[in-house]
Amino acid sequence: MRKNKIKKLKSRKALFSWRNIRIGPKYLTGFFASAVLIIIATVVVFLQLNAGQKGIDAVEQQSKRFSDMAELASIVQIKDVQIADYLLTGSTRYVDAFTEYQQEFDALTEKLASTMNSEKQTSLFNTIIENDNKTNDLFFGEISEAVESDQQYMAASIRNRSSELRSETVGFVNELMQVIRNEQADTVQNSKSSINSSIIILTIANISAIIIGIILMILISLRISSGLKNIVNTTSQLAEGNLKVKSVNYEGRDEIGQLASAVNQMKDNIHGVLYKVASASTSVQKKSDELKQSANEVKEGNEQIATTMEEISTGAETQANSASDLAESMNDFVQKVRTSEQNGQVVSVSSDAVLSLTADGTELMKKSVDQMKRIDSIVAESVQKVQGLDKQSAEISKLVLVIKDIADQTNLLSLNAAIEAARAGEHGRGFAVVADEVRKLSDQVASSVGEITSIVKNIQSETDQVVGTLNKGYSEVHAGTTQIEETGRSFETINDSVTEMINKITLISTNLKDITENSVNMNNLIEEIASVSEESAAGVEQAAASAQQTSSSMEEVSYSADDLAKLAEQLHEELKAFKFV
Repeated sequence: MRKNKIKKLKSRKALFSWRNIRIGPKYLTGFFASAVLIIIATVVVFLQLNAGQKGIDAVEQQSKRFSDMAELASIVQIKDVQIADYLLTGSTRYVDAFTEYQQEFDALTEKLASTMNSEKQTSLFNTIIENDNKTNDLFFGEISEAVESDQQYMAASIRNRSSELRSETVGFVNELMQVIRNEQADTVQNSKSSINSSIIILTIANISAIIIGIILMILISLRISSGLKNIVNTTSQLAEGNLKVKSVNYEGRDEIGQLASAVNQMKDNIHGVLYKVASASTSVQKKSDELKQSANEVKEGNEQIATTMEEISTGAETQANSASDLAESMNDFVQKVRTSEQNGQVVSVSSDAVLSLTADGTELMKKSVDQMKRIDSIVAESVQKVQGLDKQSAEISKLVLVIKDIADQTNLLSLNAAIEAARAGEHGRGFAVVADEVRKLSDQVASSVGEITSIVKNIQSETDQVVGTLNKGYSEVHAGTTQIEETGRSFETINDSVTEMINKITLISTNLKDITENSVNMNNLIEEIASVSEESAAGVEQAAASAQQTSSSMEEVSYSADDLAKLAEQLHEELKAFKFV
């Protein structure tokens, strides 16, 4: 039981999947099924014909082999003729001819060796070659010796043996040709059978494809026709007003299924619409009575609205007058704010000029500070160099003392030399002259050393004064640099304060400008309010007139409500023609 249920479910799923396919693809499926059968038959026929073609090619190849075998038999016989002529005449030209025919025989056997495709053919072919080799050995061996030694009886005996070999070889060749001929006949028969099979298969496949195609088309058409009949029957019932007809039952999502679904939906929609229209006609009939009553109430309300509108009109005129007075006051206020805004702009421009001058002063002060720093550096360097000069002067004084000591020693040395020269007498006279010159030179050096010492002392004195003056100047320059730096910082503070003041002035000026613009907008709004108040007063008067007109219109609405009730009754009578309840 369970297996039967599973089979039914599978068959139902397959049916549903087939029904879900559209009509076009269904017909294409039938067409493709026939086409596939034809294609399969064509492929099979092609393979059969290809096999037949191969058989024909094999027959042609076998014909060539048959011709080559006949030529091979002819060469065997010609070689035997050459042997006979050579035995009769003994001429060597028959040996050359035999050799040439042997070469042709070898070339032909080499060509035919690859075409032997059966064991019997190969055995016969090898036997032919062995007999040929025996003939060659006999010709170039015993026959050549018998001819050269002129042994006629021996030659005749050998000739009989070669004839036997030739007959045997030709017999083998004929047997091989017969085998090839039989194989050729079999190949031809197979080719004919293949072609006949191809014709039969192609005929059966075409007939099957046509039959299957017709059956599929008929089944598809019957299925489509059955679904369309149900749909036509349902739509006919709907056209007659029978909304209680059953929905179209079609399982599938093809075009028929979509059409059936659309018809069912149309039936349901018509049923719903007509039911709503019937309900609406009843409701309209009830509401028309209520509308008539409401029209009478609206008429009474409009009379009260007209009275109220007159009172509102009086209040609107009073509001318009007050708005006009407020507009004049706002004009004066706007004028004063505009004057303040202009003065604020003048102050902002002046502040910008002050800020520019302050910025220039700050920049100059920064340059002055930098210059004083450079002067301070130069003075400090000068003090160091002068102090170095003072130290060098002291070194010079030491050097002068050394030179003075050397001069004193030289003077003492010259005095000793003069004493020694005097002791030497006549022989020391020249030495005395030299000693005297040395003494004079020593005196000059001592005199120069005194002058240099005086000059060095003066330089040291002046250097000390310059060092003291430079130290005082350096102290003053350092103090000036410190004061200028403090002045620069003061200028920066002033610059920051002025900048902050200008920003605040600019902010005030901007705020005054915004107040001016907003005041103008407020003035315009007040004027608009006055205008709107005047228009409101006029509108209230018009509304009072409209209320009176509405009152008269409500009377017409009451009459129309009566007409609407009558039309609803007629619509209710028309809906009775449909069967949907």
